[in-house]
Amino acid sequence: MKRIVNSEEMKFCDSNTIHHFGVPSLVLMERAALLVTEETVKAVPGTGRVLIVCGNGNNGADGLAVARLLYQRGYAIVVVQTPDNGKRSLENQLQRDILDKYGIKITEQMPQSFSFDCVIDALFGVGLTRALTGIYAQWIQLLNQTDSFRIAIDMPSGVSADDGTTYEPSFAAHLTVTFAYQKAGQLFYPGCETCGKVVIADIGITDESWLGRRPGLFAPEPSDLLRIPKRPARSNKGTFGRVLVIAGSMGMAGAALFCAKAAYACGCGLVKIVTCEENRSIIQTSLPEAILSVYQTQDSEQMREDLLAEAIRWADVIAIGPGLGTAPAACKMTRQVLLTAKTPVIADADALRILADQPDLLRQSSASLIVTPHPGEMAGLCKKKIPDILKDLRGVAVQFAAQYDLICVLKDAVTVTAGPSGTYLNTSGCSAMAKGGSGDILTGMIAALAAQGMELQEAAYIGVYLHGLAGEAAAEQTGSYSVLAGDLLHAIGTVFHKYLA
Repeated sequence: MKRIVNSEEMKFCDSNTIHHFGVPSLVLMERAALLVTEETVKAVPGTGRVLIVCGNGNNGADGLAVARLLYQRGYAIVVVQTPDNGKRSLENQLQRDILDKYGIKITEQMPQSFSFDCVIDALFGVGLTRALTGIYAQWIQLLNQTDSFRIAIDMPSGVSADDGTTYEPSFAAHLTVTFAYQKAGQLFYPGCETCGKVVIADIGITDESWLGRRPGLFAPEPSDLLRIPKRPARSNKGTFGRVLVIAGSMGMAGAALFCAKAAYACGCGLVKIVTCEENRSIIQTSLPEAILSVYQTQDSEQMREDLLAEAIRWADVIAIGPGLGTAPAACKMTRQVLLTAKTPVIADADALRILADQPDLLRQSSASLIVTPHPGEMAGLCKKKIPDILKDLRGVAVQFAAQYDLICVLKDAVTVTAGPSGTYLNTSGCSAMAKGGSGDILTGMIAALAAQGMELQEAAYIGVYLHGLAGEAAAEQTGSYSVLAGDLLHAIGTVFHKYLA
């Protein structure tokens, strides 16, 4: 599990490494400068012209150290530093003195000609929380206009390390070399686009620097797939759990199918689908492995309640909502599930639209809940505008999960899973997954993992990560334009075979 940090956490770890463990700050700085230099050499092989633009803090000191190391490797360098504002750090002044002894000049004026192979931004690093003004804004605008390869040290100036907010102007990096841990702002949009490729450099700040404190944000990685329960040789279909899928309405059989097929593809032993009579032939033809329980439009309310009550008692985990519709019958089924189920419930799609109009059901529910909204559905649930949600995906998910004591999987290009065990940011997936049916598949995957015995929030964030890996595998096979939801289903097995075979 990767630790993802904000600016305060990074400063906390840096300070503990220096003051608690006694690692001199200049040692950390020299390692940082060496690694930035190595990445610069990879990007600009041979000897070229490099412009390093430095601030007066320790990010600027890193840049000054990089200037020295590139100079020693034979690069033609120009060092520009902001005027002394009386706040120049001790390390920054020391690096200036070293450059002076090597005869490397530092200027406060941008060069007239910009014939550089590479420009390096060492102005602010992770600490910036506001838009650039004055000379800083002028310099960044000028740097962005060049054809040079652009490298940011730790964080592009103008981008928030905390949430990816991109102020105007921001340094548009091709490459960001960040230290110790990836920053949240390098993963959230739009900051991740401004960072370009991100390289995480080990400069000697380790997990011990947390001194027992828990990070606020994690991101799963391939080794975390080993958390998925192994399949014992002596087993049967009941060993791997029973998932109830309440989904599909007239003309929406595909949603039920995708959800149910995904549950089977993720290892569930038995899947039962509750859907309308009109979907019977499609589902039985496309997924004969599923148990089917259908209701008819003319059925009495009591008949539907009895049918659903029996299915609820049968299930280990319930997935409700994909293609269900919001007709009165769908609303009553959603209400019945949330008020009577004792097993975990994953609510998606139309179930979320129903809950947006009946939010008290979230508090009254007897089940452990996972909700899986995209930003539009989240807007309905929390009564906020979509742009406000997109600006603060993490905060919105955390607040909603705490408010209703549930697990919130807020889906976007970077999905946030928030709940009692913490907050998890997904780094897998690609634009090929932006097709109808993809969300239905995720719901079935999470349900299957929970049915096999995974802790509920673990099933949620691992399901999201596995879903993204399947999307990447499908795109590699088919191309990012042509992937369909059905391709994701086939790719789930590819991912399991690669990581868990």
